[in-house]
Amino acid sequence: YSIIVPLYKEADMVKQMVRNLKALNYPQKALDVIFAIEADDSQTLHALTKQRLPPWMRIIIAPPGSPQTKPRACNIALDQALGSLVVIYDAEDRPHPDQLLEAANRFMAADEQLACLQAPLRILPGEGFWCRQFALEYAAHFETFLPALAKVGSAVPLGGTSNHLRIKPLRQLGGWDPFNVTEDADLGFRLASAGLKTD
Repeated sequence: YSIIVPLYKEADMVKQMVRNLKALNYPQKALDVIFAIEADDSQTLHALTKQRLPPWMRIIIAPPGSPQTKPRACNIALDQALGSLVVIYDAEDRPHPDQLLEAANRFMAADEQLACLQAPLRILPGEGFWCRQFALEYAAHFETFLPALAKVGSAVPLGGTSNHLRIKPLRQLGGWDPFNVTEDADLGFRLASAGLKTD
């Protein structure tokens, strides 16, 4: 299972992210964590090297180039990913410890047409009306709207994180569009156009 974590100027999130990844309930010998960082981001690189990463975590530095976007960094990491499954996590994510196991089991039980699983993204509501509205919007989108689209066989506009994918069809589709600022939703529609399923 390859885990791609694109980071840019997020040195303050590194310690928390490494801790969250170490908490995943998945055999470490079957994990391949890739931190994809930009060449001009020395602070995040320094924060990562201070963490004494285990052997199943590694750093890939995206060479200077254009556009300098999250999907471009993900594609550079995808080229070097070792797993047959891959997931994207953002720096602030706290994935459930059993998320990888559940996704792997779902892929194993399904046919090859199931190419992607979107894990629900949950926002902890803060104080105030707008914080609660934000949490409710995420709940409605990831717990109701996207599952309904998947159930009727529609294209699913993916969220930008916690997308679990079979690596082979992802590579066949060319990965993410580095020029698209909604590369996640775009990928969901390209998967559907290729006759592949998202759940």
